Order: sequence, then structure tokens, then C-alpha cells
Amino acid sequence: MELLRTPEDWDPLRSSWDRILERQSAGIMDLDFTASFDWAYTLWQTHWHSKPIHALVMRKAGEIVAILPLYRLNKTVRRIPCRTVLPLFELYSGRTGILLDKSDRADLERIFSSLRSQPTTWDAFSMTVVQGSALETLFLQVVRNAGLIPLVLEELRSPYIPIHDSWNTQFAALPKKLRSTIRNGEKRLVERGALSYSECRSPKDAKVFNAAVAEIELDCWKDSAGTSIAANPVHEAFHREMTVRAAERGTFSGHLLLLDDQPIAYVMGILYNGVFLDLKESYRNAFREMSPGHVLKGFIFSRLAQYRATAFDFMGKCEDYKMKWTDKTYCRVTYLLLNDTLRGRAARWLGRIGASMARAETTGRVTASGQPHGRKQQTTADDVLAQADEMRGAIEN
Repeated sequence: MELLRTPEDWDPLRSSWDRILERQSAGIMDLDFTASFDWAYTLWQTHWHSKPIHALVMRKAGEIVAILPLYRLNKTVRRIPCRTVLPLFELYSGRTGILLDKSDRADLERIFSSLRSQPTTWDAFSMTVVQGSALETLFLQVVRNAGLIPLVLEELRSPYIPIHDSWNTQFAALPKKLRSTIRNGEKRLVERGALSYSECRSPKDAKVFNAAVAEIELDCWKDSAGTSIAANPVHEAFHREMTVRAAERGTFSGHLLLLDDQPIAYVMGILYNGVFLDLKESYRNAFREMSPGHVLKGFIFSRLAQYRATAFDFMGKCEDYKMKWTDKTYCRVTYLLLNDTLRGRAARWLGRIGASMARAETTGRVTASGQPHGRKQQTTADDVLAQADEMRGAIEN
């Protein structure tokens, strides 16, 4: 376990971190750029305010073969106050997990053995992995073999698009209605003025791109809904820093649609190992009826085909505008592990009681008479909550 307190503490991990991610990010089921050193470092600065964190670092023959940056916080799990440990990526990321040089079960077992033997005790551990991935399979094998029960906290499906070798073939494969939307939108925009497209890749371009994003965000539908980047200062700082840092590494890919040289739509992206990550996108509300977001993607797919990219990852939820483009999705699963501590056991016990009550309620609802005979008095929700409060009080005292 290594303590990361200053930028100088992070630097020795960069080359090994980059090497491991390069090997473990071949496709849509693998890790993506949000598991990178630069992403984690920027999260540490913006979301964690550069406070000290720990990283599990495993070496073989002097070479780093596994990395897991961790942060701690107190979190209530089933009404029980738990000391919780999470990978730093859980603050904000996509397809992440543990960075393993090889899918080696023995290496992952050593990581969890080290985690459980830390002098600072933890009650709960949570991590998100891609469902059906090699990492998920290995993770479930290791934690179950260690006697831990992986509990599913959340499942989130995200859409992605396989990229064709040209925009013409990509366009032909789209639903008829979307093709019409793109054609009509572009036609109406051209009637309004000079329509142009620009891709931003360099650090200098990234700064220009950030200024355009700020301008668009002030007049977009997300601003009125309170979900724009500008509505969250921490997110805004993260994306502003991340775009420049990614540009310095050659992975930034920002796209702008302009009308009379004024930006009206953007897609903020990362192109890494052939997969494009759509981090953020929006458009000016005044051009909503002309579908500038869809029109812009036509230019993007043409450019990505030139780069021989393999997939466009929408990330996030399966929103309507995304599903117009694809029916393909992957699923990220967030697992919870409860340690064999007093708090961990209490949270686990309450979970079992809650599950039993849910089954009993379901059974009661489907009973034909609606009044089962001869049944013993059941534990009620109020009983469980009262017991939880008693246990919480005992733990805190």
C-alpha cells in the first residue's frame, strides 16, 4: 500500500499505469481511458481536492503488475454507518476496475488479501465492472473464494455503436427516420448560413474547444434543466483540465459544428485504442429543431472511420437520442462487499432480513385467499428499522 499525497508521489506510477491500461483496453468490454493515470490524477485534484489517498501497488521482479487507487469515506449501508473503501474511479468514470497486467487470479487474490489485511479496518468495499467481462469473472471468483458475498448495488446499461469503414455505409445502416432527420437538419442549417465542422486535438485546440463549450452550455437545453457542465463547478473544472491533459497525451478528440464560424454544437471526446468516448455533448437551444447534435455526429463518424476507430461509446444512460443510433449496449455492475467486522455483519444481517420480508410480502400478495392461515407473526418493516437503529446506536457508542 502506497500513500499518494503530492504530485511527486504519483509520478513513479505513470509509466506502469499506462502500460497496463494499454494491454487491458482492447474493446468495448474492457477498461477505457477513464481508468487511465491522467483521468485518476485529475479526479484526485478536482473531485478529491488533492487529499491523501492510498494505492494498492503489486510488484513482481521489481515491475508493477497491478494498481488499485483507493479512497475512504463514511457511508451508511442499510442504516449502518460503515467505513467504506472505493476505487478512486468510482468518483466519476466509465469502464474501469482494477488495473491488472494480466488476468491472473493469483494476482487478484493477493490484491484482496492485502486489502483485507490493512491496519485501517474497512466495513464495506464497492467497485464497478463491465458485466460479462474477463475482469468481472475473475473478480467474482476471487471474492467468493475468499468467503465474501458480492451484492449488486446497481446495473447501468450504456449504448455503443460499432464504427463502419466509411460514413456512407454507417449512414446506410441507420434507421430511415434518423437518416431523414440528419439530411433535413443539415439542409436547414445550410439555409441559415455557412455550415462548417472542426475537430480539436492539440492542447491549443483544447483551450479553444473549452471556450466554445462554455459558450454553448449557456444556451443549451441542459442549462435550463440544471444538468449542464456549468451547473456543477467541480465537473466543469474536471472537464476543462481533462481536455487539455488528454490533448497533451494525444487522446483528446473534440468536435464542433459551426454556423457562420459560431459554435452551435459540440461533442467532447477521447479516442483511445480505437474506441471513442463521448464524454459530454450538447447544442444551442435556438437550433434544436434542426437537430445539430445528429448532424454533427455525421461529421464525427466520417472522421472516426478515417482513424479506423472500432466503436463509439455513448457512455451514461440509454437516453432516447442515443438509442436512435443503436440497439447495442453493455452493462456496468456496481458490487458491494461487506467485510467481517461488526458493522459489516450488521449491514449483512439487515440485508438478509429485508430480503426475507420482501419474499414474504410477495408470497402474501399472491396467496389466493389474501389471508394465509396458521402463519406466525411476521417481522414488520418497523421492527427491522427499530432493530437497525438499536444496532447503529450500539456501534456508535
